[in-house]
Amino acid sequence: MSMTLYGSLPSPYVRRIRMLLEGMDYRFEAVDLYNDEKRAEYASISPIKKLPVLVDGEQTVFDSHVICEYLRRKQGAPDLPIEQHNLIAAIDGVNDSLIVLFMGTRSGLEVSPSALLFKLQLERIPDTLAWLNAQAAQGAFDEWHMATIALIALLDWAEFRNLYDFSDYPALLAAREAHQKRDIVKATYPE
Repeated sequence: MSMTLYGSLPSPYVRRIRMLLEGMDYRFEAVDLYNDEKRAEYASISPIKKLPVLVDGEQTVFDSHVICEYLRRKQGAPDLPIEQHNLIAAIDGVNDSLIVLFMGTRSGLEVSPSALLFKLQLERIPDTLAWLNAQAAQGAFDEWHMATIALIALLDWAEFRNLYDFSDYPALLAAREAHQKRDIVKATYPE
């Protein structure tokens, strides 16, 4: 086995790669970025200190998007259509905003719309979720593909961390529910 995926179990970006790697031979290496010593060790693998990172033999690949593209090329899969890229970009916008809010709270900051950084995140999330919900209602996540994987990883992670109530977005919840029985979804649930 020459592939190793470095990441954290709850990370939505790591989880999407774990789901994408379904059926492939790889090793998962958990990284604790909140531990100074472990973070320093990880820096020798990833100078950008972001998760996930995939090491495939002599090739090191940073960032979930680049890893996805690398794996797709390795498997000879066709390029993703622009519609999926747009869905993934929207999902990433929500993921990134929730991460900023989560890290702000974890850092002891007051997460308030009075601070521009947090205001922008708090505005982006419902607007983007409304757009994604409309896409889901039109069937955008009916099939199992990278955008569906990214959506499931987002929803499960945000609920796992108690970061957001998605009840106003029933089409997104229904899209996730349609894929919840997949073994890979159950096996990679955040912990």
